[in-house]
Amino acid sequence: MSELDLVTEDNKPTAGFSVVGKKRSIIIDGDSRDPLAATPTERLAAMTPMAPVSGGKYKPVRRTLADAGCTTGETVVGVAETTMFAVGDVVEVVGQATPTAAADAMGTIESIVAGVSITLASTSTTGVSSGDIIEVAENARADDAVLLLAEIDLRDTGGDAVDKGAAGVIDGQAKHSALNYCSSGGICTTRLEYELDQFDFIPATAGA
Repeated sequence: MSELDLVTEDNKPTAGFSVVGKKRSIIIDGDSRDPLAATPTERLAAMTPMAPVSGGKYKPVRRTLADAGCTTGETVVGVAETTMFAVGDVVEVVGQATPTAAADAMGTIESIVAGVSITLASTSTTGVSSGDIIEVAENARADDAVLLLAEIDLRDTGGDAVDKGAAGVIDGQAKHSALNYCSSGGICTTRLEYELDQFDFIPATAGA
């Protein structure tokens, strides 16, 4: 199947795209969950930023901003939102002064207080300041990132989550407001624009 010919009746672009350019065929890992859904769901919305994990399958890019920092040696980090995290996730931190840089290791999530904080299984290996990016390490600084062309349900006819093929958009024009992504904006948006540098986002400044 060509990367450029993956639009079907079941895989049409959402209205969030003003222009759809090149596309890439991707396999979405059946363990993926919608990063903004309050209740975990296997239905991924169109316009979800996706990037490959080890092995080449794609998962949603999951990150938010810290709203209460911690020093090296502490375990609790306040975050702006928690829906994108799960117990067992390995997380990293990106300093707000360098939002496109590689992330620094923090640790593994042991527990979550919904909408408030994450607690690490052991003390953080890196200090965190309010306003830094906290992201899941498995596809952090998302190389080969795409935007999911259309909504997809990862459940099979029996209701089990399975890997599924889909189309990811590599370039084009898209609306900031339609992204299924970190709602904190700010440097989270800066980092995503760096990863999706072939896109023209409108408005040019998120929230404008």
